[in-house]
Amino acid sequence: MQKWFVALAVAVLIVIGFAAGPMSVVVAFLSFWVTLYLVWAYELGFKDTWARYGLHRVKPPFWAEENKAWFLPIFDDRLKVLKAAAVALLIVAFSLMLPVSVVRIATLIVLAWYVSEIYRAQKTTDQLDRARFN
Repeated sequence: MQKWFVALAVAVLIVIGFAAGPMSVVVAFLSFWVTLYLVWAYELGFKDTWARYGLHRVKPPFWAEENKAWFLPIFDDRLKVLKAAAVALLIVAFSLMLPVSVVRIATLIVLAWYVSEIYRAQKTTDQLDRARFN
């Protein structure tokens, strides 16, 4: 089943490339990974997400066999992967309908808001942890 998801992702990137140009493929790819990281960080926190999935242990080339042990658990929660893919497609779709500068500004505003929400959620968790262990 995992191979079907990869095939679908490649097909979507090809369609995006033909519809919106080659730079949109880069934008969709990066926005997918950033969104996926942020969705996981909302649940675990920034440092815990980085450490849990061993992103600091990944060595180039990224498609090497030893890196699969770190990449595959990221995709276990398919709902988070679907959310990240939807955000990437929305950014490309909005850039086709609206001026690109407006989409960039709106994306940066939403990104800043979501990061602040993650910090706010983790701040209350950190305070609870501190109170529990003091």
